[in-house]
Amino acid sequence: MPHNNFGIIILISILLIACSDTKDFSNNKVSVLKTTEGYRIFRNGKPFLIKGASGGYYFEELKSAGANTVRLYDTLDLKQKLDLADSLGLAVIVDIPLQIKNMNYIDPDAIVWISEFVNTYKDHPALLSWLLGNEVYFPQILSNGVTIKFNAILDEIHRIDPNHPVSTAVSTGAVKEILAIKMKSPNIDFISINVFGRINDFDNVKRLLFLWQGPYLLSEWGNNGPWESNATTWQAPLEHTSTKKGEEFRNRYINVIDKIDDGRFLGSLAFYWGQKQETTHTWFSLFDEQGLKTQVVHELKNVWSDKKDSYKGPEIKKILLNDKEGWHNMVFTPNEIIKGKIFLGNVGSDYEFQWQILPEKWGRSSYDEVIYNQDELIVNEDENSVLFKCPEIKGPYRLYYKITNETGYFATANIPFYSMNKIN
Repeated sequence: MPHNNFGIIILISILLIACSDTKDFSNNKVSVLKTTEGYRIFRNGKPFLIKGASGGYYFEELKSAGANTVRLYDTLDLKQKLDLADSLGLAVIVDIPLQIKNMNYIDPDAIVWISEFVNTYKDHPALLSWLLGNEVYFPQILSNGVTIKFNAILDEIHRIDPNHPVSTAVSTGAVKEILAIKMKSPNIDFISINVFGRINDFDNVKRLLFLWQGPYLLSEWGNNGPWESNATTWQAPLEHTSTKKGEEFRNRYINVIDKIDDGRFLGSLAFYWGQKQETTHTWFSLFDEQGLKTQVVHELKNVWSDKKDSYKGPEIKKILLNDKEGWHNMVFTPNEIIKGKIFLGNVGSDYEFQWQILPEKWGRSSYDEVIYNQDELIVNEDENSVLFKCPEIKGPYRLYYKITNETGYFATANIPFYSMNKIN
């Protein structure tokens, strides 16, 4: 017996030495498992509910707001971003861009660079999951085409990195895509849904989820997108004030997201944590170019941290042109004098304001171009109103208003109009 005990001690010592020489990647292990309570993400052996934002900037602010996850679209400087996220305790969902051409073709080199990309970052402790393609189009449910190529990449990612789940993002209108993924790509770990304003009508989203029946993430939610909003006759979408957006975010989280308990919900990501041009430079941006925040950031901090702190930043109730709202389809003639008026709520002290006239940008990505000299157009202005001349060049425009105060928050509003010569 003594000799047997000695042998056991030696064996245990050898195993301990071997284990000490093995690099521990346990912090990297992420799984999507079905439990008695439903599907759950497990990170390092513990349940993990995703609570964060899609964007890729202002990590410190995201962490201090009570979030635990960030979705990165841009892989530029990914190592530095992963390191920063890890230092703050943020998990990272990394997008893998997937370009599909002519609806049935994937670049044959894609699997090569994706393999190298995944192999480079698969062991980073901040990594939570991979998101393969954003709103990829699966055109034909009953033919192989795209899904064969998609599955080849999906399987390769799983082979290289078995420790992190892989998802793909779809829109709320992607009925065919959902069915194609379900029927043709069963190895996907979960789906990610870019829901935006349709989060407010979650019963319709549930009908889409009924086709899937697996785990899902709300990968982009927030205020209504331009495609979900009312528009002028020349198809300029009407944007809500930043104050209204803050209310929408708060109410949609409390009334919808916080109440989801279907056994398949993995979490949610607010959109957009940073600055983004889409129709306007203010539509989705939760920060401005100086890093100031909108009321949405405050509201997210409250709901993520279960707080009820009052908002001290500036507030805007509405904006008018010649005492009319944007849905009146306002058309003016070149050099006609127009009156803009802003209705403010709380503005605090030490506030600053700015009126600006910019041409409608439609789908263009650049928003820093100011075609018209503001000094030439603006006749008179104060914090509540502005008189300005209608631009001489025919086309669609917007009048913008921005106000900041000492709190580090800002508020914005805009209203569209059209410059057109009189028809005799």
